[in-house]
Amino acid sequence: MKIIAIALKNLWRSFRSFFALAFMFGVPILMTVMFSFLFGGIGGDDSEFTIPVTHVMLVNQDRGTDLQIGFEMDKNTYSSMGLMLLEILQRDTYTEIMTLETAIETKARKMVDEQQAGLAVIIPEDFSSALLGQSNRTTQIEFYKDPELSLGPQIVQSIVMSVVDGFSSGSLTMSSVTSALQEKGVDLNYEEQMALIQDLSEEMENDPLNSGQNLNVIPPLAEQDAKNQSDSLQTILRSIMSGMMIFYAFFTGTAAAQSILQEDEKGTLPRLFISPTTTTTILNGKFLAGFTMIIVQVVVLLVFANLVFGIYWGATFPLLLASIGLVALANSFGIFIMSLVKGTKQAGIIYGAVLTFTGMLGISSVFVMGTPIEKAFNYLPLLVPQGWAMNAFTATWKGDWPQILIHTAGMMLLAILFFFLGNMRFKKRFN
Repeated sequence: MKIIAIALKNLWRSFRSFFALAFMFGVPILMTVMFSFLFGGIGGDDSEFTIPVTHVMLVNQDRGTDLQIGFEMDKNTYSSMGLMLLEILQRDTYTEIMTLETAIETKARKMVDEQQAGLAVIIPEDFSSALLGQSNRTTQIEFYKDPELSLGPQIVQSIVMSVVDGFSSGSLTMSSVTSALQEKGVDLNYEEQMALIQDLSEEMENDPLNSGQNLNVIPPLAEQDAKNQSDSLQTILRSIMSGMMIFYAFFTGTAAAQSILQEDEKGTLPRLFISPTTTTTILNGKFLAGFTMIIVQVVVLLVFANLVFGIYWGATFPLLLASIGLVALANSFGIFIMSLVKGTKQAGIIYGAVLTFTGMLGISSVFVMGTPIEKAFNYLPLLVPQGWAMNAFTATWKGDWPQILIHTAGMMLLAILFFFLGNMRFKKRFN
């Protein structure tokens, strides 16, 4: 009962503090609200997520192929598939996604370097030949983008590749036929290859299943777009909210443990020690207060994010596991950190340097989403306790059970280690 009484006393003191409440609830919520407005509104079905318009420089170096003089699409004939790609990207379908301009390669790269364009799409000389299976070497479209941009160029790149995949599927028949003939020892000369292409083209045109345009370009702002935009916004807000929750949960755990140092300097803690209450009971009561504070903080933020932003955190049981791991780890890490300092003056350094650095590293995956270094930050944050918590919550909403179990187990092991070391050091100090 004495443990509970000490815990309740510390809880009452903490929840009466405006500073503590601001760090526990105010800052995480305000940060998420700010990002919500930046990305188009507060969650829910009516939210709007505006896709940025990207200025694209297209460099068409495609020389076509002698194997086929013209490529037909929508009753128009083009000398190369590069020109067909240009025509498709210039359609009104994509005006809300990109503005397209053609240029030579040097000018396109210069425009991107000077941030006058967000992306340069460079089509190689053997683009048509490669799609028809007539090139002996691997070829590829080069995407040269502004490193400061991620979402816009990434969307354009996906659109370009989806169109190219459509070209590839239309060219597979020719490639499959010639490969099959070569396996049988039959090599077609130029005239025979031309005749085969003509026959295949006429057969596809006469096939009712392939009538009309062979390449079906799906507009990016179709009926499903509202749902995709809502999902994109929720993913961003969910990552930000979970990152802020984890970041400030560790501050709460450290602040709760710091109260031991504050009471020691004020002289209230020594008076408790000379009472019939044991040192173990006093310390465990204060540790219980910190544990309870973080539970309240995590539950309130999870529920608030779900009700206000419409954030789905995943199935209940894995979310419970990740939350328990976070609460235990944040509280024990705070105990351990405060057990290393001698007074409240040194504790300021912990807040300003150690917790800020470990916290930012732990949630750094939030800030590198969609960048080339994103994969590296799946593991680098594991160098600090916050990274284990962030990965656990990420695995929770993805429904990745192996990762949930691995990172939750890691959090619990670290929590036990930190609590044991911190508890031992505090008892040694005050006994």
